[in-house]
Amino acid sequence: MREQYFVRTDDNMSLIFPAGFTAEDLRFTAEVQLEQKGQAGVVSIRGRQEPKAPFFGRQEYLDAGKGVSCTVQIVGAERMTAVYQHKDWWIRPAFPGSFAEIPERTQLLLLKGGETYLAVLAVCGREYRTDLSGAEDGICVTTASNCGGRNALDDVCLSYAWGEDPYQCCEKAVLCVLELTGRTAMLRRNRRYPAMFEKLGWCSWDAFYHKVSAQGICDKLAELQEKQVPVKWALIDDGWLDADYDRQVLLGLDAARDKFPQGLGQCVRRMKQEFGMEQVGVWHAVMGYWNGVQDKSQAHTALEEGCERLPDGRIVPAAEAGKAFRFYDVWHEYLRNRCGIDFVKVDGQSAISLFHAGRRAYGRASAAVQTGLNASAALHFDNAVINCMGMASEDMWNRPSSAVSRSSDDFVPEVAHGFREHAVQNAFNSLLQGQFYWNDWDMFWSDHAENWQNAVLRAVSGGPVYTSDPVGRTDPAYILPLIRKDGTVIRCEDIGTPTCDCLFEDPVKKGGAFKLFNRYKNGYVVAVFNIGEAQKQCGARLRISDIPGLGGRDWYVCGHRSRALACLTEKTDYTFTLDQNDAEIFLLLPAGDVCPVGILEKFIPAGCITPAYERDDRLALKVSDAGTFGLFTRVRPREILIDGRAAAWAEQEAAGTRFVTVSCAADAFIEIIYVKQNSSGSHVGG
Repeated sequence: MREQYFVRTDDNMSLIFPAGFTAEDLRFTAEVQLEQKGQAGVVSIRGRQEPKAPFFGRQEYLDAGKGVSCTVQIVGAERMTAVYQHKDWWIRPAFPGSFAEIPERTQLLLLKGGETYLAVLAVCGREYRTDLSGAEDGICVTTASNCGGRNALDDVCLSYAWGEDPYQCCEKAVLCVLELTGRTAMLRRNRRYPAMFEKLGWCSWDAFYHKVSAQGICDKLAELQEKQVPVKWALIDDGWLDADYDRQVLLGLDAARDKFPQGLGQCVRRMKQEFGMEQVGVWHAVMGYWNGVQDKSQAHTALEEGCERLPDGRIVPAAEAGKAFRFYDVWHEYLRNRCGIDFVKVDGQSAISLFHAGRRAYGRASAAVQTGLNASAALHFDNAVINCMGMASEDMWNRPSSAVSRSSDDFVPEVAHGFREHAVQNAFNSLLQGQFYWNDWDMFWSDHAENWQNAVLRAVSGGPVYTSDPVGRTDPAYILPLIRKDGTVIRCEDIGTPTCDCLFEDPVKKGGAFKLFNRYKNGYVVAVFNIGEAQKQCGARLRISDIPGLGGRDWYVCGHRSRALACLTEKTDYTFTLDQNDAEIFLLLPAGDVCPVGILEKFIPAGCITPAYERDDRLALKVSDAGTFGLFTRVRPREILIDGRAAAWAEQEAAGTRFVTVSCAADAFIEIIYVKQNSSGSHVGG
């Protein structure tokens, strides 16, 4: 057996793996196996505790929770951020000042040394789950099964990747495991985003909590209709079920009759026919309800083939894929065909390993239930499912097809400054969960003290956008900038993540500008927040170095609220200030002779324009929404036509060029005709 494995990155950052993992209080060693390809590698472990003689006597087994462990030395790291499981259901970031401060149950450790980034990722394999924690000069790596009676292991436990792009490092660390295990379809970019989430939604949870009812839902939809907020899907969250809310068990498959007197189906039909909902979804817990299914209830009778009874008497979906599928298939078929339901939100998913602790391995239990659930959701809802409260490693690694998952603890409107934690969790958790799923950054209130910040946050998320305002409290001013007039979300193309300069600092405790970015077509969206607990104004700046891929050219900058106009170059930054608890959002576009920005009233202006044609002396575009159309141009316009008629425009010097604005109606056809400078037409485009 080798004494150790030595992995050296660029800039001399190093990982030093011991030859094996050991079990506490057992003479047991599991051999380390390392497979490296380029700048990424996978670590597996293999070992077996031989039975003691006499073989019919008392034997020793690996502890279900402690498993086996080793210490990996890390050399050359200067800064680090950990993403760890702080609750059974959720993960969040930590910003350790030393290796010893790395939290228990860390799932992703991102390090920087010199100009090189290193991502170290804990993996949940077929059976065993790995967690990281702090050690004096590195990390303690613990691999456990959650199951008693185990004396052998052969599983993937860890991966790593390094390079100059931290986001690619995180992706490569996940990808190399998925390639090794033949599951590359589980990478986010290989999952299909549900079409319904391209539209604006509304959820009942923060509006009603458990007091949701058919009448309350219709009252809210009537208000949205009156205020001309084009919500296209609605989610009926927890509280609708026929359940014993004291014992937390499911009683029936339909809605509670005291809240939905004519049944769930009649309410759904009204939502669609009277209020124009294109899709309606319902919430349910992964176990049926939080504590499972009531014995001998109507729900138990209907779902019995897919159930199992735990030793403590609770009745839950069986941890066998075929039986689990039967549980969800029966219920989902009822919801789909009897009630008109189009999608589901499935909550409490990390309960799988909690309910089966001591009896079934992490990977096998979660994979069985998730396979059954995903198969049913694919069959009945075309994979339109929101996974929730399932950020434990065994859940993230075992959903075969569903594409959307919550990436933070709940938005809670009653919590003062709750936005801070909400923003931090969503942003940093995306570094890990965003490799697997399109992230749901949760609902928000448009009528709220932090509505501006929450709206800006959703603009950069890349995931679903939906509100949960109570009856009478929707403010369209904080919703309409996120969408087109038909209710389509102007959605970024990747996942929102912190910029490079914000990866290793706590934006709440340290303060300063917290910047998130995402891609939109050929440009970038950058959202900036001042969420420091010091409650003071802060300075901020945008730089080429903030985002990998910006280098090598200049970029025009257009601020939403400030209408700030600037140009980023390798030598020049854009600086500004933010008041306490404030935010701003910018669109960055490649600088050229002519650069259309879009409808400036939208958070992402480019989301409202479609190029029509370009000639040597003119540019034509279609505009979806009414508002102020803006463009950067180094070439002086001779005329601007809107739907064939000459229109008045304004222009100002900005960013070393002209910034032209013109008012237009929805569905307008805009032609910008330039003063022809030469025959080549080289002044148009760029």
